[in-house]
Amino acid sequence: MKKTLLGLIIWIGITLSIGIMSKVSAEEFTDIAGHKYSSSIQFLSDRGIVQGYGDGKFWPDNTVTRAELLKIVLESSTGFEESRLNCFTDVDPNTRPAKYACYAKLKGILDGYSDNTFKPNQTITVSESLKVTLNTFNKWGGDPGAGNWYDPYFDFVHNNNIFSKYALRANVPMTRGMMAYLVHQLLLEQEGKRTFDNVRDVESIGCNLPTPSVAPTETNVNGVTRHFITDVGKNYDPSKPTRLIIAFHGRTNPNTMVRTYYKIQQASQGNAIIVYPAWLPEWGPSRSRSAGGDKSDNLRDFALFDKIVEDISAQYCINKDQIYAVWHSLGAWFSNSLACARGDVLRAIGTVGGGTTINNCNGPTAAIIMHNPDDTLSTFKSGLTARDQLLEQNSCGPETVKVGPALGNCEMYTQCQTGAPVIWCPHSDSYEGSTYYTHTRPDFAGQEIWNFFTSLD
Repeated sequence: MKKTLLGLIIWIGITLSIGIMSKVSAEEFTDIAGHKYSSSIQFLSDRGIVQGYGDGKFWPDNTVTRAELLKIVLESSTGFEESRLNCFTDVDPNTRPAKYACYAKLKGILDGYSDNTFKPNQTITVSESLKVTLNTFNKWGGDPGAGNWYDPYFDFVHNNNIFSKYALRANVPMTRGMMAYLVHQLLLEQEGKRTFDNVRDVESIGCNLPTPSVAPTETNVNGVTRHFITDVGKNYDPSKPTRLIIAFHGRTNPNTMVRTYYKIQQASQGNAIIVYPAWLPEWGPSRSRSAGGDKSDNLRDFALFDKIVEDISAQYCINKDQIYAVWHSLGAWFSNSLACARGDVLRAIGTVGGGTTINNCNGPTAAIIMHNPDDTLSTFKSGLTARDQLLEQNSCGPETVKVGPALGNCEMYTQCQTGAPVIWCPHSDSYEGSTYYTHTRPDFAGQEIWNFFTSLD
């Protein structure tokens, strides 16, 4: 009796997670119009692989449970045969979900936990989802070597242009929309409608176009003309994807001034396109990157960053995997915040003397952060907050190693998600000429940030 009751409870829990959902076609979903994965949801819905809920919605940004993902992936693949043998202790073999969980365990698609449980109603992470799905479709990148166990799966989706591995956070939950897109792409390949050639496409749409005779200086964002300076590196070649660096100035110094002292342009030696946006208002000491009432995850000038990346990428040959943000004071605060909000776009940031007020991050972002412990304008505590956000965002462990230069007092966290290291520099180089000023930029900052960016290659 107890065994029967336990099986019933487990079955009800799994059922609530994976389906008994109403069979709602994608045309009737009220929440996928304009969603980036809407066509994939439509594709799988038309084939009866995914279903909506009784409220007429698909909920594309909701998380996925382990049981839900396994059901959808196995029913999408060829060769799936029901099995109820050698199952998990928390899955009753007499219930319908057992045929998915037991088959996955039998075929080595999913290992379960050390106590031989499956935990069907637990959300599944991005890294776990990639492993289960790619193993089911017999796609695997190889041995991770000294890297993280999920690196081969990240490499596969990255090199075959499904997802950018620089936009994936390994330990966050998978969403229903992402799941639909991943399965859709694997089915297209299985049906001969797309090819996996293991060649990453990094070229923006501006590649191989004639170089503009005049570098762009303005764009329109939400009906407002916004100005910026564009420095096109002397080595720019429209047939070769180049780095794009967006350099944000502080509150008091305009973009015309920081262009001269940031020194990132000199460090790049003509091997990057660097854009210096102007804040609003463009004149005076009250410049800012946000408007009154902005939420921390939706600052006004996030849209300016998006538009500059879009415009420059359409006119110049930009490497989509090499987009960066830099700099100082309030510009550093904005760059630190942008690293979280646009972690799926930014490869890395380099900042000096800034904090952050955001923590709902969209992807990993490699970072080098410099902050003087005696800074009185942007407190050292705010710098630690920015560092700790990035450590969590990039799934970093506590271990560090010392890195140069000596005045930087820098340490690099060595247990981060692959490709997303964090370097923290509580520096002591705080002189402007002969004046000691704790909020200044270290003389070595421009060169060290450029060195960090190029080291990520």
